[in-house]
Amino acid sequence: MASLNIAITSDLDRAARYYGAMAKQMRFAAAGAINNTAFDARTSINSSTREYLSNPVRFTQTAYRVEKANKNTLSAVVYPERLRRRYLRFAVEGGERPQKGFEKKFLGSVVESGQIPAGAQFVPTSLVKLTAAGNVSLPTIRRIQAGLSTSNARGGFFLGTPKGGDRPPGIYRRSREQLFPYFIATSDRGSYTRRFPIDEVTAKVVERRFSGYFQSSLERALATAR
Repeated sequence: MASLNIAITSDLDRAARYYGAMAKQMRFAAAGAINNTAFDARTSINSSTREYLSNPVRFTQTAYRVEKANKNTLSAVVYPERLRRRYLRFAVEGGERPQKGFEKKFLGSVVESGQIPAGAQFVPTSLVKLTAAGNVSLPTIRRIQAGLSTSNARGGFFLGTPKGGDRPPGIYRRSREQLFPYFIATSDRGSYTRRFPIDEVTAKVVERRFSGYFQSSLERALATAR
């Protein structure tokens, strides 16, 4: 029977070395592409606060950080810095509003009278000047806390339920023998609506950027491979 010899004259050794180098550098390239994409996602998320949140302050617009990937852990994390994590969580996920820090301060600075539950929330009236972001300003909180009292003493602020007039419990400012409501206390829990779609913002960045970053990162890795 006639025999058949098949010879391949292509440079297989060279090809094997090339693809071997590619396999070796693949994880470095992937980590680089992931990190570049993650930093772009951070920039996009921080910028998007101006679109989805109401008058965000600089503190909010620079909230997000990046935990970088490496060749052993091909995963990067884009996350809000710890001090900003709590309030941004409600913008991202929605949910029931917890008691705020200043509400705990107000209730904790007076003797419990039984008129206002310890877990109450305070709804500001039109007399309270809010910040551009819709929050009670720190100077206002300090001024109220400094003058807070559970008695109807002249001047300062009164926490409780005023006598007469069927007025609701809250925080009132006494001026010229009158009480002016600053906050109305309520046991009803407010809720936040999800309004900051960071998943969608991030997905767009990944779709547009990762492939190009990976290609260029792999080319650089192969060019410098030893």
